[in-house]
Amino acid sequence: MSPFFSETADLLVNVMEAKELVGPDPDPNAPFDSYVRVYLLPDKTTNMQTRVYRKSLCPVYKEKFMFGLEMSELANRSLVFYLYATDKYTNTLIGEVELKLGDMDVTQPVVTWLLLTDTGQRGGEFGEIMFSLSYLPTAERLTVVVVKARNLKFPHDRESGDPFVKVYLLQRGKKVSKKKSSTKRGEKNPIFNEAMIFSIPAHALQTIQLRITVADSLEAEGRAYSIGHVIVGSVATGKPLSHWNQMLSSLRKPIAMWHALRK
Repeated sequence: MSPFFSETADLLVNVMEAKELVGPDPDPNAPFDSYVRVYLLPDKTTNMQTRVYRKSLCPVYKEKFMFGLEMSELANRSLVFYLYATDKYTNTLIGEVELKLGDMDVTQPVVTWLLLTDTGQRGGEFGEIMFSLSYLPTAERLTVVVVKARNLKFPHDRESGDPFVKVYLLQRGKKVSKKKSSTKRGEKNPIFNEAMIFSIPAHALQTIQLRITVADSLEAEGRAYSIGHVIVGSVATGKPLSHWNQMLSSLRKPIAMWHALRK
């Protein structure tokens, strides 16, 4: 990555290459298609995207972008780089990194490597779930695709169980709708690949949340055990908020992420 502040009050950013990437495929050495999206913070309304680089763990993008920016704004501005794996159906965030412009002298060209933060959050105490979010404004449709879960923590120290996923639509904290996946029998790392669709007008996106709960079907006991959950929405924090915001800034494109389950 190479930022440079030009004489015309423009910030020139050259996304050059990445190396030693670890993809979303179960085989971490499998090459994958990728692209980089660059945001100028704090507003995030200005963003640029590279072309897709095919089948590589060391992609070479070599693309230049220009952001309109006054020198006086530099101290309060940052660039954020998101690297995505992409295929026909989903865009999965592989890693991200923020570069504070106030910490650099960008009046001269600067070339630097940036270390991506792994967004997989591997090894949550109760397990993890991957799902994608996408919003289609013309149809006012929010789609949640429950992709898979891994390392689930089942009750009674069982190695596997009968997991399923419930997705609750919350409005101002109240449950207004819910969808349920199928149950995967005898699984610790279940694969669902199930879509759940909610009708939501655009003006309501700032007042809703989604609660994604992974549970174990304890049929012998006549009940279900909640393994953990994730809440995403405009009032969430951390990674769930980031996932929600990226969905809103990438309308029509599914954005997939891993999330650690919480109690």
